[in-house]
Amino acid sequence: AKGAQKRSLPSPPMGWANWRDRLHQTVMKTFADGRATHQSASGAPSSCGFEVIIDHNLMMAGPEGMFQTNKIGISWRKIDLSGASRGDVFIVGGQRFMVEEMVADDGHILTAACRKDLC
Repeated sequence: AKGAQKRSLPSPPMGWANWRDRLHQTVMKTFADGRATHQSASGAPSSCGFEVIIDHNLMMAGPEGMFQTNKIGISWRKIDLSGASRGDVFIVGGQRFMVEEMVADDGHILTAACRKDLC
């Protein structure tokens, strides 16, 4: 009929997994310091264009509590890259960061302790 308005169907309720994924996506978009390329030391194909957060003077846990290091933390979403190993390289904005060790993995966001690679 003329002049009849279209009715939109209600959106399905957002489940926990959808909410969590949107939260992680928002965190990365808000705090990302750039997009990275990951080069594996093992020669596996590179992963390109995923957002990372760079944390200078990474805080780490030790026997006497938290302490500040001279390492650089690189954090990314696990959905973008499932992991990294010692010797891998992240390239962000023309700077190279070599992975020394993985320091955090909550199942969604990963963090590697890195040092600037001067090669």
